[in-house]
Amino acid sequence: MQAQSVSKLAPWQQSLSDARQVAKMMLGHEASVTMAEHNSGIYRGVIIGHTRDYIIQQIGKQAAAVIHSKDLFRAPDHEFPWPEVGHAFSIHYSRSQAIARELREKLRENGLNR
Repeated sequence: MQAQSVSKLAPWQQSLSDARQVAKMMLGHEASVTMAEHNSGIYRGVIIGHTRDYIIQQIGKQAAAVIHSKDLFRAPDHEFPWPEVGHAFSIHYSRSQAIARELREKLRENGLNR
């Protein structure tokens, strides 16, 4: 009977578990996975996945990921464009709000800047 109660996760718990699984699948089982610090912090790296409630970002080129809650992003409407998987973003927190900006370093390196 206890096994059944353990397998019954709340939707947010299942989504967080899914986010951790995505990170481990993409970066390896030994990868460190942490939640983003909402009070401050700047995270830079490639977006490696999404779940219903979370965005998973690789930090730098390490086998490390941070999980961002979608609830903390400024979303003026339901059409909010989440940071795209495979693209590098800087995500920083100000007043417990997440702000994402795409990093365009590779474009500058290739001489494609404006």
